[in-house]
Amino acid sequence: MWRGNSHSADLAPPIHSTMEDGSLSNGTNAGAFRRVVDRATGQFHTLRKHPFIRSASVAVGGAATAQFLTIAFSPLITRLYGPEAFGAVGVFTATVMIIGSFADLMYGTAIVLPPSGTEARSLLKLSALISIVISAISLLVFGVFRHEIAAAIGFSASPDLLFFAPVLILLSGLCQPLHHWLYRQGKFNEISRINIIEALANNVSKVSIGFVSATAPVLLVLGILSKLLQTILLWFRARPSIMRREEASAHPSDSPPTANSLRAVAYRYRDFPLFRAPQKWFRDLSYTIPSLMLASLVGPSAAGFYLLSTRVIQLPNTVIAEAAGPVFLARIAKASHESDALRPILLRGTVALAAIGLLPFGFVAVTGPWLFGLVFGAEWVIAGEYARWLALSSYFAFIAVPTLSAVPLMNLQGHLLVYEVGTTALRAGALAFGALYLQSDLAAIALFALAGSGATLAQILVCLVLSNSRVRAG
Repeated sequence: MWRGNSHSADLAPPIHSTMEDGSLSNGTNAGAFRRVVDRATGQFHTLRKHPFIRSASVAVGGAATAQFLTIAFSPLITRLYGPEAFGAVGVFTATVMIIGSFADLMYGTAIVLPPSGTEARSLLKLSALISIVISAISLLVFGVFRHEIAAAIGFSASPDLLFFAPVLILLSGLCQPLHHWLYRQGKFNEISRINIIEALANNVSKVSIGFVSATAPVLLVLGILSKLLQTILLWFRARPSIMRREEASAHPSDSPPTANSLRAVAYRYRDFPLFRAPQKWFRDLSYTIPSLMLASLVGPSAAGFYLLSTRVIQLPNTVIAEAAGPVFLARIAKASHESDALRPILLRGTVALAAIGLLPFGFVAVTGPWLFGLVFGAEWVIAGEYARWLALSSYFAFIAVPTLSAVPLMNLQGHLLVYEVGTTALRAGALAFGALYLQSDLAAIALFALAGSGATLAQILVCLVLSNSRVRAG
């Protein structure tokens, strides 16, 4: 527990002067108040200087600024482009996420774990090579079957736009390991600046070009260009530490990656492609299924409503949980290396996020339709109805970040994969029941959210119970 600086005055017995009515004098009360203030101030400064709090604050601040820019531009962008354009882009993004979410087979996520710089560099190179191979395969698939894929997913724009999918898959596969490399280096300020630049460039270009041509292809291409900008900036910030050669002379074992080292880390962290990558695929699939099903069963506008509602309702996840998640992972990895107990760390993180999330998610749950109609325009009120239900499942996903981050360290990746398969089936079944049997897109979203909430709560409880009994071998 963090403590503030003690003061010698606190060790001396208090001297009470009494008034005629028996109460303490104002001087004594003032002195006691000053001691409380000094103690609280000392604790605040200690907390502010703590490495984890400082790193998390920087990461959260950058993500918050980037998301604030996105939300600030959204009322104008939604009025320019409309639900159908958003729906087409949402279907495209959902399709890409099915592949792009594990384009590096999740080896990039493991970069923060090894104590050796050699292993971290090998993981980075391995991630990049795998991403190139997977994007090349996807180029062949989309090139040959783009018309069939467009018809199957309800993509209302030109099927030729699917040629951009492999590009976005490659960029997604490169961004994740570069992000985690900078997290490993403690470059949280750099990541924050890059997030802000990317968000500003993306939204300004959408508004500027939207006044001339507000179409789905414009939204799609600008999104890809912003991802390209982010990847380039990440590479230039990470390159000096990646290419550093003096470490090799100071530490002979910390040498540049070779074919043998790539094979070694591929085997050592094989649980990431075997378990974490398919787990991530099923998790992302469970969140992208609504876009694809709504587009094919209801229409592109329904997919657009879902895209906007998830963008807003996941704001706390992006700003706080996802930004602080890698920082939290580095913290618990260090605790694992030092054989510290994980459960107290995970419990504190879960409880803190549970308290933080009550206000934003509760506000959307209560005011969803009114809020969306006011901010984005009357045609987006239905998106606010979606957001009311999605607030519940997003809240539980928000507080699950600490336990989910600890899964690799607890050797639970195989268990998590089984859990994600079951959860995806449950969510898809609930969505299909609402859309096909109840004939209601809103009922489908409500059942989808309730199923996800129950499953996520179960995952949190299981991880907390097992956190002190399962620790990854060093």
